[in-house]
Amino acid sequence: MISLLLALAGATPPEGEHATLQACEMTPGGWVCHYTIPAITLLGAANAPPPTVTLTPTPTVQTPAGAPQPVTPNNLEATRRARLIANCADAGWMSLCLPKDRREARRLKDAATASAALRTQVTRLLSENRCPEAVKTALVAGDITLAREAREFCAP
Repeated sequence: MISLLLALAGATPPEGEHATLQACEMTPGGWVCHYTIPAITLLGAANAPPPTVTLTPTPTVQTPAGAPQPVTPNNLEATRRARLIANCADAGWMSLCLPKDRREARRLKDAATASAALRTQVTRLLSENRCPEAVKTALVAGDITLAREAREFCAP
């Protein structure tokens, strides 16, 4: 299986080396096995120059207004979660996602769906000019940030 993945990726393991099984365990989601994979060599075009990597001391994100904003751990975590949901939430058995990543992605996707439904409900109440009910709905659901946004929206 590992050799097939390496062949599809265009990589070659060193001669005589194969992935070795370290341990397997049974989890509620199924079997989880850990392997040690040998170093691989990626094959590229013979004339292609080596890739260059440029590191910047402070990564920035462009906001819609165009002002650069420093990347914070919250932004990085949100980006990681979005990438995990996109890659692993509905992944098939051939994907390169680990079982724990799939479980986390499904949990995050369910939480995002619930949050979007709550936001839709609160927005509907606000559109009907039912501000106290909108704030109460957000607070009952435990979303204090959404409740503050609704309260600020309703403020004269």
